[in-house]
Amino acid sequence: MSFSRIFFLIIISTIASLEIVHADVKAPSIFGDHMVLQRDREVPVWGLADPGEEVTVTIDGECATTRADDTGHWSVKLPSLLESEHQVEMVVRGKNNLVFRDVLIGDVWLCSGQSNMEFGLNQADNAAEALSKADYPQIRFFKVGRSASLDPKDECRGHWVVCKPDSADLKAFSAVGYFFGKEIHERQMIPVGLIGAYWGGTPAQSWTSLHKLQSVPALKHYADDFILTKDNMAALMDEYESKVIPQWEKEVEQWESSDASNKPEPRRPTPPNADPNKATMLFNGMISPIIPFAIKGVIWYQGEANADMAEEYATLFPALINDWRERWHEGDFPFLFVQLASWGKGGPQWPVIRDSQLKALSLPNTGMAVALDAGDKYTIHPKNKMVVGDRLALAARHIAYGQDIVYSGPIFKSMQIDGNRVAVFFDHVGSGLTVGPVQGPTVNTRNIPPAQELHGFEIAGPDGKFIPAKAIIDGTTILVSNESISSPTAVRYAWKDWPDPVANLYNQEGLPASPFNSETR
Repeated sequence: MSFSRIFFLIIISTIASLEIVHADVKAPSIFGDHMVLQRDREVPVWGLADPGEEVTVTIDGECATTRADDTGHWSVKLPSLLESEHQVEMVVRGKNNLVFRDVLIGDVWLCSGQSNMEFGLNQADNAAEALSKADYPQIRFFKVGRSASLDPKDECRGHWVVCKPDSADLKAFSAVGYFFGKEIHERQMIPVGLIGAYWGGTPAQSWTSLHKLQSVPALKHYADDFILTKDNMAALMDEYESKVIPQWEKEVEQWESSDASNKPEPRRPTPPNADPNKATMLFNGMISPIIPFAIKGVIWYQGEANADMAEEYATLFPALINDWRERWHEGDFPFLFVQLASWGKGGPQWPVIRDSQLKALSLPNTGMAVALDAGDKYTIHPKNKMVVGDRLALAARHIAYGQDIVYSGPIFKSMQIDGNRVAVFFDHVGSGLTVGPVQGPTVNTRNIPPAQELHGFEIAGPDGKFIPAKAIIDGTTILVSNESISSPTAVRYAWKDWPDPVANLYNQEGLPASPFNSETR
């Protein structure tokens, strides 16, 4: 047989072998063993396969079939699933089969934000006791791996983990997320899935999509900056490699050779194509990959990184909430958030950003956990995360689960001037207003001593200058006055980064009042 004939047969054989090699059907990592799927609504499932390949997804008697499009992407929506405490399997069938075992059907909550959401359970002030009792096989959690990306990603790092006391993954998981999920599981008696997508020190614009930032005029500057950065990425990376890294290497050498080795080693600079503080980068890298995984709602603890633009947060934060709701196509799902805790170094913008957070309650199905009494004067990362998780769960029990309970502390509603006094009216007074702290299921643990009078109120006259005021409880109203002001114009409460004396207005259910300023309402 001639060489040319042999070569021809080899080519034909190679082509034939290639024709029978097919790409395996795949699903993103958010689908896996031990996962929790959302009950009582359609459940999207998606992935990759050969173009035109038929894919069938089956779970607990429900089935959906589709074909991959020309790019190999496929997606189905399973019919609404009923809650299931028993383990089921989800099977994805194409030219190969994927089998996901030990799957539960319950409620899935996304836990997101910056460092106070990221704060691990093993760091909480009751960590040892909490971890020793954390035997909840029907609570599962998935931690999204850190990723900042210039373009929206389809995949993320992570895996589902069963909640067990000896789990290393649990120790590092969000303490706020864990305490929230535990309370929901025990109160609602349902399986709970927790998805953790958080990154310390990051601003809200990092978690917002480019499209949303472009669509809001006041936020378009973030989008413009991102686009400019992306367009100039080649030059920025060249500068990073040729100048920034060599400079860092010199600093490390100096650090190693100096007597100041007790100082931390200089951090390697973040490359410009992976900057978590750049607008939309974390949405692309950590939120986009899990959309549209069906969820019950979101809990959010963030705002510290936006304190220098506190007024703008009143626009940015609602934009983020609306952005995520639009992307998930699940309507106005519950979005519950934590108002920033007290901190002695927050500065004058700290009460302003709390006020911006308060304004987000104008959106439907939102709830706010006030953490004023759960702070620490000396650190931005207070360890009392149980009270925060429990208060978020209270809001969820009302907003997400329809329970008729007192779920919020007093919220400023209006005021009325009567001579030299101002009457202040509140929503969420519960069983009545009182001087706190009040013993209750979500009481703070700062050991605040009991007081006989209210602290934290200030009053202003025509000159606009606020001074401390006397505040008296009159039924569901607070009467505020100062003898030196005969014509008051405004009232505010707890308008400091660290109110001292401690601001102590509560309702009798043990929930603290939110700081407010009548001039901004």
